[in-house]
Amino acid sequence: MDFLFFCVVAGLAFANGANDNFKGVATLWGGGDLSYRQAWIVANGATLLGALLAVYLGAEVAKMFSGKHIVNADVLASSGFAIAFAAGAAGTVFLATILRYPISTTHSILGSLAGAGVALSYGSVNLQPLIKSGALPLLMSPLIAASMTFVLWKTIGRYFSFAETSSLRRTLHVLSGSAVCFSRAVNDTPKIASIALLGGAAGMSHITVYVSIGVVMTFGGVLFARRIAQVMGKEITQMNAEEGLTANAVTAFLVIFASKLGLAVSTTHVSVGALFGIGAENGKAHKKKILQIILSWVLTLPTAFILAFVIAKLSAM
Repeated sequence: MDFLFFCVVAGLAFANGANDNFKGVATLWGGGDLSYRQAWIVANGATLLGALLAVYLGAEVAKMFSGKHIVNADVLASSGFAIAFAAGAAGTVFLATILRYPISTTHSILGSLAGAGVALSYGSVNLQPLIKSGALPLLMSPLIAASMTFVLWKTIGRYFSFAETSSLRRTLHVLSGSAVCFSRAVNDTPKIASIALLGGAAGMSHITVYVSIGVVMTFGGVLFARRIAQVMGKEITQMNAEEGLTANAVTAFLVIFASKLGLAVSTTHVSVGALFGIGAENGKAHKKKILQIILSWVLTLPTAFILAFVIAKLSAM
């Protein structure tokens, strides 16, 4: 059972990397400041660094995803719950990656936690902490990101329009993309680590768990980033480098701020929301693709809930 659980958690980390690693640098590729390969290197390098440092920076986020105060202790201690919890989230993120939808791993984990909990502990699941610290930030973060990006670029962004060959602009853009990838890893790694530690993680130390997740997450991005990269960098909206820099700055600020407060925001929702804001301001948004992405967000939580619920019920037979 320990080996099976390890494989499921590794699958979640791998799927997370495949779906999420490139999101912070999508504007670098889409805006033309870096080639795909250059952006890919920045994304995976910053992700690995953020994951390794998350053991020191992500403690508050990890607490919420431990399941404590949400599901009773007897259920938390069961191997069936831990496997269903991890498998529901992993399956949802894998499916979205195959279908080329940038969804929220956070949203998937919350839905899976609720589904496994309800399946094995119906009537004693406390969803209030998930709603307060998870669902509400997830709902509000893309709206805040879109609004902040729209207003920032509309009011002051044009005054920072550097020359197309500006090395300063390019440097700032790369730094902002790196910051998004780094902060995303700091925010997501503790969530996956909390699931691993919930299942015992085969007796591994906290640091070993975080490092292992970071490595697997990076491999996911190395091997499968292109599918989501195309959507994020090219299919949501056209943008120039200055617009991309503005979107990245807003994303990095909001994700780092949320991590500090222990709020379970999704880097996906924030970064894609920022791109929505750019598209709304410049009038070049691809509305059909945006509507498809929003629909995938709506379906994420119930999909994870159902997968985890079914797996938990099967494990209890």
